Amino acid sequence: MSEQTGSSSDTSSDVPIVEVYLSAFCPYCHFAKRLLKEQGLEFSTISVDFHSDRRAEMEQRSGRETVPQIFIGQTHVGGYDDLSALVSSGKLPALLEKERTRPHIQPNVQPDVHE
Repeated sequence: MSEQTGSSSDTSSDVPIVEVYLSAFCPYCHFAKRLLKEQGLEFSTISVDFHSDRRAEMEQRSGRETVPQIFIGQTHVGGYDDLSALVSSGKLPALLEKERTRPHIQPNVQPDVHE
């Protein structure tokens, strides 16, 4: 299952789309979701569990086979360690601003629907 989570204070169309490919069995996926929430970011999750098409899309987009794989707008951030380094270095706000100015391009895989 997937969810859209994070801060609900900034839902305007100029906010970059944050996507997390994940597995329910992956502790680093949970860490990544928690870190994104702590940063006040809304995000969509795309479960690759039992979905070979979603896993193939993730691998094609990221060039990696492991989860989580995190995208902010059109930028592939990487996994949890990469996201954590981006936050620790203070570079996350600059990336968010850069992605706000790009046109939004939707990937072929649709996020899971939160129920």
